[in-house]
Amino acid sequence: MGIAFSLGSISCGFADTSSVTRYRILDFIITIPLFFLISLGTEAVFSHSVLFVISLTIVSFSLFMLAVLSPRLGAIGFASILLAIYAMLLHMDGRPVWLVPMWLTGGALWYIFWQALAIYFLPNQESKDILSDLYQALAKKVMAHDHGFIFTSDNNQLFIESAQLRSQIAGLSHTLENRVHQQFTAGEDSAKLQDIYRFLTIAERINEQTRLLYFTPTSKLKQACPLWLESIHQANLKISQYLAQVTVDNVNRITIPDIDFDALRRFSVQPALQEEAIAAYAYINKLDIIYLSLLQLSQQTNEVKNSGIIKPIVISWKWNEILTKLTSQMTLKSSYFRHALRGTLSLAAGLIIVRALNLEFGFWTLMTSLLVLRPNLSMTWTRLLQRLTGTICGLIVVGGLLHFQVSSDILPFIFCIAVVLFFHTAARHYGFAVFFVTLFVVAGFSLNGQGDNIMLPRLDNTVLGVFLPLFFVFILAPGWKKKSFPIQLTTTVKGYMSYLDSLKTYIGDKSDNVTSELQRHYQDCVVNDTNLFDHWMGYLGEPHRKSQTGEHILLCSRSSNIILRILTQLNENKQSLPFDATISNDLDSAIASLQELERTLEKSQNHTELFKQISKQEKLIYQSFIYIENEIYKLDNHTLLQLLSKEVDLFVSAIQNPTA
Repeated sequence: MGIAFSLGSISCGFADTSSVTRYRILDFIITIPLFFLISLGTEAVFSHSVLFVISLTIVSFSLFMLAVLSPRLGAIGFASILLAIYAMLLHMDGRPVWLVPMWLTGGALWYIFWQALAIYFLPNQESKDILSDLYQALAKKVMAHDHGFIFTSDNNQLFIESAQLRSQIAGLSHTLENRVHQQFTAGEDSAKLQDIYRFLTIAERINEQTRLLYFTPTSKLKQACPLWLESIHQANLKISQYLAQVTVDNVNRITIPDIDFDALRRFSVQPALQEEAIAAYAYINKLDIIYLSLLQLSQQTNEVKNSGIIKPIVISWKWNEILTKLTSQMTLKSSYFRHALRGTLSLAAGLIIVRALNLEFGFWTLMTSLLVLRPNLSMTWTRLLQRLTGTICGLIVVGGLLHFQVSSDILPFIFCIAVVLFFHTAARHYGFAVFFVTLFVVAGFSLNGQGDNIMLPRLDNTVLGVFLPLFFVFILAPGWKKKSFPIQLTTTVKGYMSYLDSLKTYIGDKSDNVTSELQRHYQDCVVNDTNLFDHWMGYLGEPHRKSQTGEHILLCSRSSNIILRILTQLNENKQSLPFDATISNDLDSAIASLQELERTLEKSQNHTELFKQISKQEKLIYQSFIYIENEIYKLDNHTLLQLLSKEVDLFVSAIQNPTA
């Protein structure tokens, strides 16, 4: 019963995805009866193999397709499939058909009880945790740009580290913004929630400044001005330490560091090193802007302001609308349909194999397949490795505990601690979550005297379970990153053109609507550039990758990031852009260069051809990075736009077919 309660709680945790209390109540109202019916149906057909396979196929596909209607319903559907598998694991001949469903549903209710207490005593705690992770990632990003003050810096490695953090920051910001927006639009407003939103807004401003936080002192400057560089490093260190510590709850209890930026700017440098000193001054100015943003964190909200229109919590869909929405996705072009088909085939194939071979504890195969399956091959392969690693490490630890015959009085503590740590790591580190879930499952069975009997079946079924979804993802539109990269690159270029078009409009009309539109296009550029780098990260996660292809994808990502940094500097200077013919012509020239790049990319949508062409002028593009990275900080708007055109033209020449 204790294991069933834990498994029911875990399933309910997967179904609980909303940040709005009223939405969560509605989700729970849907989830509880659905859990009971799904587990009851599993128990009813368990002994009839053919009927079991057919019903699992139909029901699991239907539950997967709930994601078409809304992400929340998709989460409930996923959790219901997981609960059905847990019911298979707990099935025992001779038990009343309603007993296991009652236990699992009771576990879900137990989860709801503790969540109700958490909402009452720790409101907005999950949003606070995400915000804390966001500020810690910002602290790491600030320190990443400080690396050159102490060690010899590799610009390529700096770009990779910075881009990884940028991707993490973008994900956390997007998640938190969605949560807060849901609460605002549902009328769940409070001073603390507005503080969280204010922290998020400041974090986005700081993140924007870090895109221009580039400076690597030469050995000559290090020898001539060691104390000055050490002072800049210490300022950077203090800011990053404060970022890593500050939260909504402790902002008024911790002291913001005292940094004298005027003293840093007054430092005199030899005339021969003056040009490099300008780069250092630009770096100091960016740190100062970040520091001023941090000073705003302590401005606590005391009264609640009206933050938007309250949307009623109703389901307005009619049956014909639901049917139309579902049928429109019944094609292999739909990511929802592909994922549902892969998941259904993985579960059905797993069930057939388990029943045919009569595998002991075989339903772990289905659970593993469900949890490993991701939308593309790269993510599934990464998940597979994490699942195997976590399971093997967990079994090694459990094997040690069983070998030394740990007292049964200690096992309940291991069980409880493992459950808590599983919930803590499930959304952050899947490998660790698998490790802890292995601990608590084996500890739970050990309490029933079955610990020795499940270790090898756990490993065997995990190995089988991870390869089934990999197989079906491989044969059903695997989503190779190297093939989709040219499409994402074209999308990114179009985003840059849209921003420059909007900037051209803004110069002549600085109204609020135009300003908001400009900022929206800029944020689209940031998202597209992050997605471009994520393609490289995804490619590294694919099996049988080629190092040269990875280098070419990284080269394109870095070139795009140079363009984004130029646009970031222009976006910062936008209020000072004059409405004259020179700037207008510069913008037209940059837009024309991007249009030529777009046309060239559309002719080179074949990834093999694109990477082959890039490789022929790889060194030329890398050489342009050095000049552009070192010049952005000190150029005026006119020169920045010329530099943008030059960077785009260089890239166009690299991917065009050679004439000789």
